[in-house]
Amino acid sequence: MAYQVNKFNGVLQTTVADGTIDSSTDLRFVGKNYAGYGEVQNENFLHLMENFSNTTPPPKAVNGQIWYDSGNKRLKFYDKDLSKWKLAGGAEVSVSQPSGLQTGEFWWDSAAKQLYAWSGTQYVLVGPSASPELGSSAISSDTIKDTKTPVADSHAILKVIAGGEVVAIFNALEDFVPASSTGLQANFPIIHRGLTLINTPSSGETTSEYRFWGTASNADQLGGYDVDQFVRVGVENPFTSAIKFTDAGFYVGDDADLRVWVENGQDVVIENKVNTNITLRISNGAVKKDVAIVTPTAIIPGSDLIYNLGSSSSLWATIYAGTLVSNINAADATTAYDGTTKIFTGAFKGNVTATDATVLVNATTKVIGAAGIEHQGNFIGAFQGDLNGTASNAQTLLDYAPSITVTSGTTEVPLRNTDGYIYANRFVGPSTKSMTLKIDDAATDATWNGSDETTWYRSARTTKTAYTIAARDAAADLWANIFHGTATAARYADLAEKYLPDAEYEVGTVVVIGGEKEITASNWGQRAIGAISSSPAFMMNKDLEGGVYVALKGRVPVKVSGSVKKGDRLIAGNNGTATAAVPHANDVFAIALESSDDTGVKLIEAVIL
Repeated sequence: MAYQVNKFNGVLQTTVADGTIDSSTDLRFVGKNYAGYGEVQNENFLHLMENFSNTTPPPKAVNGQIWYDSGNKRLKFYDKDLSKWKLAGGAEVSVSQPSGLQTGEFWWDSAAKQLYAWSGTQYVLVGPSASPELGSSAISSDTIKDTKTPVADSHAILKVIAGGEVVAIFNALEDFVPASSTGLQANFPIIHRGLTLINTPSSGETTSEYRFWGTASNADQLGGYDVDQFVRVGVENPFTSAIKFTDAGFYVGDDADLRVWVENGQDVVIENKVNTNITLRISNGAVKKDVAIVTPTAIIPGSDLIYNLGSSSSLWATIYAGTLVSNINAADATTAYDGTTKIFTGAFKGNVTATDATVLVNATTKVIGAAGIEHQGNFIGAFQGDLNGTASNAQTLLDYAPSITVTSGTTEVPLRNTDGYIYANRFVGPSTKSMTLKIDDAATDATWNGSDETTWYRSARTTKTAYTIAARDAAADLWANIFHGTATAARYADLAEKYLPDAEYEVGTVVVIGGEKEITASNWGQRAIGAISSSPAFMMNKDLEGGVYVALKGRVPVKVSGSVKKGDRLIAGNNGTATAAVPHANDVFAIALESSDDTGVKLIEAVIL
């Protein structure tokens, strides 16, 4: 009769036929009358005693079966619902979160070296609070000293530590500089009242990538500038000084309708970007008046026959126009030209047109008059074109008397004297030859315009002023920003270039690449690039702000320590000096041009290689 093997809960596990062995589990079940059952039973007992000890789990496990993991030396049991082996005690060990833990069971994160407990819904960190691999992280209190002398003050602070590094400090009292003994001075050159981030100098602008992230309700500065330096929308901005824009200018309007900018470095442009009108408007209290309107084709008045161009006391010097359609009044308000009656007097330049478009004076054909017009009175003034008739004599020309001398404060017509000379304080116009040229540093020239010949005549000056003729000063020196051409000689000896130093150095100081900026004083064993020059013959990179000239080639005084002989090869020494090189030395940068037995530091003439 076959054996029925039931589990502890009464559920049938398997049926074993007579005379057979059942191997459906990790224990073998013996059937009735099976010969040699003793070995099988003994092995079953042994497997139970050792809890199936092996480096791999039993392959036919049943729910609740015990297995000793000999590889990891851990006792485990089989959870059939999860189809996995679970620890009988201790914590699960893995680099990722395990599944199937019961409330209160532990998981050891072997990567971060942290212990977690399963709450039933999530893993809760037991400790440590931060992974040891990432360094310690905490907020800790400390009391440190400042740099005051003779007695330093103590300051209570809170240090914010992340990953083993102090990244911020809270300070309740006044600003102070931490003592070097605190170990904070390198990253915290000053600790401000409040919260100070790492790498924040006294200016308050953090130099590293550390930042406050989030929204601040207020701030004293923005980008290092006080808030009253910014233009605010919708409020009056009472600036106490002029606002400066670059030559690119600024735009006005939702569609950038108007642009104000500087062209060619000096020409101010007010440009309408949308090809519509520009209105010049004035306000007199609540009354607004349009004085003039600039259209794409004309400049027109805001209202007809309301506004004047100039006044009886403020006159325009000259008005140029291709065509003038209007009455013309003299300075005493008399009508010099009446566009309706076509009667005119006075001086004109350009076409003069009647209100019916009749051309009375044609500047192109040089014809004065037209059919149906009348000339009344004498012609007084200047004529351009042909004048039919002959004048036998004239006492004045353009109302000016002739003269062979220069009379101060008087306008005259210059005449040649008996020697054939004409005298004047200034001639305006082209000259093919001149024996001398007057130098006047205070002269006022017209604004240069390459297409306007009237602006081509310039004064001579001893100053370096644009668009003027260069003249030697009292020392016979000639000044200009840049000379273009070839120089055959130079007053000084060396070729130098500007570099940014990390301190102020004397002439002759030997420098190397390094320090907080670009160059610093040399020390023994370094490769020198040259020495500080006082009067270089050729100056490169001259506009570098804050830079000093370093002689790279040529003859220059060099600070030398120790005795030296003419012809000695020089290498970098300590404290910004040079020293004589031993035979076969590398990094030779100069050769001494004179000898000295002085063992101290002195200036020696040398040639930079």
